Amino acid sequence: MAEVDVGQAFLSPIIQLICEKLTSTYFRDYFHEGLVKKLEITLKSINYLLDDAETKQYQNQRVENWLDDVSNEVYELEQLLDVIVTDAQRKGKISRFLSAFINRFESRIKASLERLVFLADLKYELGFEVAANPRLEFGGVTRPFPTVSLVDESLILGREHEKEEIIDFILSDRDGVNRVPIISIVGLMGMGKTALAQLVYNDHRIQEQFEFKAWVYVPESFGRLHLNKEIINIQLQHLVARDNYLLVLDDAWIKDRNMLEYLLHFTFRGKIIVTTHDNEVASVMRSNRIIHLRQLEESDSWSLFVRHAFEGRNMFEYPNLESIGMRIVEKCGGLPLALKTLGILLQRKFSEIKWVKILETDLWHFSEGDSNSIFSILRMSYLSLPSNLKHCFAYCSIFPKGYEFEKDGLIKLWMAQGLLKGIAKNEEELGNKFFNDLVSISFFQQSAIVPFWAGKYYFIMHDLVHDLATSMSGEFCLRIEGVKVQYIPQRTRHIWCCLDLEDGDRKLKQIHNIKGLRSLMVEAQGYGDKRFKISTNVQYNLYSRLQYLRMLSFKGCNLSELADEIRNLKLLRYLDLSYTEITSLPDSICMLYNLHTLLLKECFKLLELPPNFCKLINLRHLNLKGTHIKKMPKEISELINLEMLTDFVVGEQHGYDIKQLAELNHLKGRLQISGLKNVAHPADAMAANLKDKKHLEELSLSYDEWREMDGLVTEARVSVLEALQPNRHLMRLTINDYRGSSFPNWLGDHHLPNLVSLELLGCKLCSQLPPLGQLPSLEKLSISGCHGIEIIGSEFCGYNPSNVPFRSLETLRVEHMSEWKEWLCLEGFPLLQELCITHCPKLKSALPQHVPCLQKLEIIDCQELEASIPNAANISDIELKRCDGIFINELPSSLKRAILCGTHVIEITLEKILVSSPFLEELEVEDFFGPNLEWSSLDMCSCNSLRTLTITVLFNPWILDPVAVMRYWDLDLDLWIHPTVQIVSC
Repeated sequence: MAEVDVGQAFLSPIIQLICEKLTSTYFRDYFHEGLVKKLEITLKSINYLLDDAETKQYQNQRVENWLDDVSNEVYELEQLLDVIVTDAQRKGKISRFLSAFINRFESRIKASLERLVFLADLKYELGFEVAANPRLEFGGVTRPFPTVSLVDESLILGREHEKEEIIDFILSDRDGVNRVPIISIVGLMGMGKTALAQLVYNDHRIQEQFEFKAWVYVPESFGRLHLNKEIINIQLQHLVARDNYLLVLDDAWIKDRNMLEYLLHFTFRGKIIVTTHDNEVASVMRSNRIIHLRQLEESDSWSLFVRHAFEGRNMFEYPNLESIGMRIVEKCGGLPLALKTLGILLQRKFSEIKWVKILETDLWHFSEGDSNSIFSILRMSYLSLPSNLKHCFAYCSIFPKGYEFEKDGLIKLWMAQGLLKGIAKNEEELGNKFFNDLVSISFFQQSAIVPFWAGKYYFIMHDLVHDLATSMSGEFCLRIEGVKVQYIPQRTRHIWCCLDLEDGDRKLKQIHNIKGLRSLMVEAQGYGDKRFKISTNVQYNLYSRLQYLRMLSFKGCNLSELADEIRNLKLLRYLDLSYTEITSLPDSICMLYNLHTLLLKECFKLLELPPNFCKLINLRHLNLKGTHIKKMPKEISELINLEMLTDFVVGEQHGYDIKQLAELNHLKGRLQISGLKNVAHPADAMAANLKDKKHLEELSLSYDEWREMDGLVTEARVSVLEALQPNRHLMRLTINDYRGSSFPNWLGDHHLPNLVSLELLGCKLCSQLPPLGQLPSLEKLSISGCHGIEIIGSEFCGYNPSNVPFRSLETLRVEHMSEWKEWLCLEGFPLLQELCITHCPKLKSALPQHVPCLQKLEIIDCQELEASIPNAANISDIELKRCDGIFINELPSSLKRAILCGTHVIEITLEKILVSSPFLEELEVEDFFGPNLEWSSLDMCSCNSLRTLTITVLFNPWILDPVAVMRYWDLDLDLWIHPTVQIVSC
């Protein structure tokens, strides 16, 4: 039998970490050298067997059982060593020396050693081959993975016919009789149903037809409560109230006709795409059409395989590999996911010997009797991963199917479990690399449900990949879903649990018995008071029994108070209380010496942190975004390991002032500093040392200043802000409620060359803007509430004639500028796509005229502005409200959406828009108070694309007869009349 060329074994990195701990001074003080040495030798001897055992477990049940037993013993030993390290760190050396004479750990270490020796001695009985080259030297460097697109149409072959058939159905005028038209995509797992649905969902024709779309993942455990939650989350009621929509139900398992009727009650208009591998689901859904996905044809299978396996190479230069590859493709059975996954694996193992090993391996057929070759292919890809990466991937089985996760959050979970330790100095960088590796081999895929939200990308695992992770983690990871309370094996280490009012207590009672539990992620079903309450009694039972927890999440749960017994969780590294109604934290939380991550995002009732917070000296990540913390805990400067601190509130007293930031030079990502009104002296601001915080990417400076100030205070504000100069790598900056008379000198080109986004908000005493036009990377600029600005002149563009001003700017928003009168600097803006000027009542002139890339123009409440709209051939969206002096010389034919408000604006622009806009899809007319508009005289011949017409008037049939308008124009669209809303469909 040919063996698969596997990576390092799953348990190897844990054994490596244990061996490193055994050599530390803590253990030399506690245990005799002979005991430590014997334990280390035994662990290494077991490690030599792991590679062979990991491959043989799929053909031999006894080997699989042996691996489970070894895994359990190694986890138990690692857990015990963590307890010892924590105990030792809390004691001085003399205390540790005395403890050696009364050692409460030695008997447990000896018992563990005895069990490990027994397991190691089974190597002959199980027929293991000892590795010739021991694998206890972990360099931590994995081979590079190829970069692949997540949903790249060019990489999805053989589905062109099905794609066009679905699009034709979706775009057709077919309407169900009192029900929504449904098309179902049915096929085996790994056949590409979701990928095909995504291609349709993102097709430009669908994008143009449906302004509102939604994607809902509907797994087998999906009940009516979940369904209702998803519908509310995506606001389907709002979608169907506005326009036709497209809804995708991905991986649907709905076989309950009552649930179907419940769903269709919310979705009485629009179109639905269903993906499922069960024909019965398509039948229950009463699909108007069913697309059965078959295996790819031989030629398409080969083409898909070649694109991944020979990426960047000429296949004809490798004739031997070509012939081997053809035989491998035959074994894939035309399954797209199998072809893609195996192609990526072979691209990394680009040699004839390795390809032959994979072709001849017995893993194509394994003992469970599962004939689905895709699973064995995924397993081979898994086995080729480095050991640490195997651990990180297997840990993800804690999530339920369809669970969406983002990169930074998952990396923090990996760190909490110690999965990134001992490989690289920077765990975050290693975690980032591991995550990207799993994306590149398609184990992680970008979510179609929430692909991008709040500046973050979200990912999911394909169901088969999730099944693989579950099989690799075995009984060590468990998900408790649904109403059934299941048996929990004692060896379980990680649990995700969904609690509801009916069975929350029963589930928790079973969890209490798993004393070796390391991870507990709790999710609450329901809303408000209908959620299971995490009371102090519930917490007492958890914290007193589950003392080995490393990760605990109550995110979004019904939790208002954290129990004092949290102090029992001495090994806890990760605590997530985000989106709870917690009002305070007990001081006992400051005894959690190992805590690395504390997440309090959107705990809006939280007003303060405990006074001894500075004792959490190992804390790395503190998320306070959305809290109402009034001041920071005293001496937070002692938390020198902090890498994430989302918010810092400056206090007036010593120990709470801005100087507390001085030593926190490892901060990364985003930092918001509020309460800057409390900084009176520039020396204090300089001491904060923002300039040396080189890893900060986003900075918000907020003064929260409302009172009137004299001239001396105003000048002091200028000096303080000058002293708060950030690092030159900063990408995003916000200055809010600044009361100085001028902006700092560092807000210019050579000081912030990487700045991408800038917001100047409420800086109402500044009379002149800084030279922002010379910022080379600036893409987004927002200026609002700067009431001291009367003229924007040449200083705004900067004084470098060799550079085009605002050469990278894409979005410019100027809002609520009550005294702004003239805009004199109109040069530059070669890449500007969006220009918004709103609530500038005194602005008279002018607008930039040559803006070649402009796509969106928004002018609102600029009553005195007299100017023509910019000359831009690509404008697709225009909004003109209460700006009677605006006129249109020439309107581009690319316009798709227009909103006009105000009698004069409508009178002078409406007809031009109707005549010049053949691609116009949406037209909204508001507040027309002039004589009756002669709708019948308007030329609508060129508006064949118009889908929505919205007219807001004081409704009076004498002023406007909507039915008459529709009949005259012979329109097939939705007409909206406000405030008395009538919908007329012709």
